[in-house]
Amino acid sequence: MAAESDPTDLSREAALQKVRELASESRNIVLIPHARSRGAQRMINRLMVERCLQKGTITEGSYRALRTGYWRMTFSRRAAGEEMTCVVEIDWPDRLLVVTVY
Repeated sequence: MAAESDPTDLSREAALQKVRELASESRNIVLIPHARSRGAQRMINRLMVERCLQKGTITEGSYRALRTGYWRMTFSRRAAGEEMTCVVEIDWPDRLLVVTVY
């Protein structure tokens, strides 16, 4: 089976579908050190990040990140009266890199 290639254009709907697909497996979600640090400061744990990606909505993006070239989007989710936001990039085809959380 051929590897899925990185698309040249990624609509918000296609990005949402891809993130949901990848986020369904915890092992596909990687929190970079900055995201782990910010999460600890803001009392946001990994499960909260996973749920944000699995059930949240895209509030910004999808667009190519300047530094990495990966597709980037911002997800937000309100749960238990609290709103949280995750900035995530797709390391095509099989990883989600969580850049920051707040």
